[in-house]
Amino acid sequence: MKKTLVILTTLCIGFGASARIAEVSTPEPILKGIETDMYHPILSQDGKQLLFADADYSNLRSYDFASGVVSKIKADKNQAYIAHFDKQGVVALTPSTSVRTKGTSLIINTNGVEKTYSPVECHAGYLWESLSPDGTKVMFVAAGKGVYITDLEGNILAHPGKFESPVWFGNDHIVVQKSTDDGHQYNSSQILLLTLDGSEIQPLTKPESMTFSPAASIQSGKVVFTTIDGHLFQMNVKLD
Repeated sequence: MKKTLVILTTLCIGFGASARIAEVSTPEPILKGIETDMYHPILSQDGKQLLFADADYSNLRSYDFASGVVSKIKADKNQAYIAHFDKQGVVALTPSTSVRTKGTSLIINTNGVEKTYSPVECHAGYLWESLSPDGTKVMFVAAGKGVYITDLEGNILAHPGKFESPVWFGNDHIVVQKSTDDGHQYNSSQILLLTLDGSEIQPLTKPESMTFSPAASIQSGKVVFTTIDGHLFQMNVKLD
């Protein structure tokens, strides 16, 4: 019990010194002592199911919050890398048909018509692309430059800042990872909640917590993340 309390203390932050956007609960472990090597979490839109895998994307599994059942999913590492839930909450092992990236191209599919844009000059390419829940905005990371939000025509709407692994929390907020490294290993990593323009930021974990890869569902008011040693945690987040 003492060890668990120490872990939770490290994960939590002192909200008094931070901008408050939401009411946030203390992180709670998921499947602690039952499953190990839990990375790359992905929540279904309704927050009732969770995908996760080993660090190298092997051993893809799903977790049902209501029943507490973990199920193994037959998938190779490439399939696990692109695995996601569709709008019906079914696990999909194929790329999203709405938005994808290829190098420094952002490819957006609108009503079956694909258009290609390059909204940010970036030699290292784009990654972590996603469509907003309402289908009106696209988010991606330009490597080395940070998170960008565009409309469906590739016009930049916002540049919240230099963060990684962004996920939508509704249509007007995102949850991101902010980490530092020395070129070989991480020095710090934390999870943040922010508005789309980055003007309001609320830390959800401390920099020294070494927390990564957020997943979020505004429908369930839930944020899930992993730690550097492969433990999953969840917290309740209710926007003010």
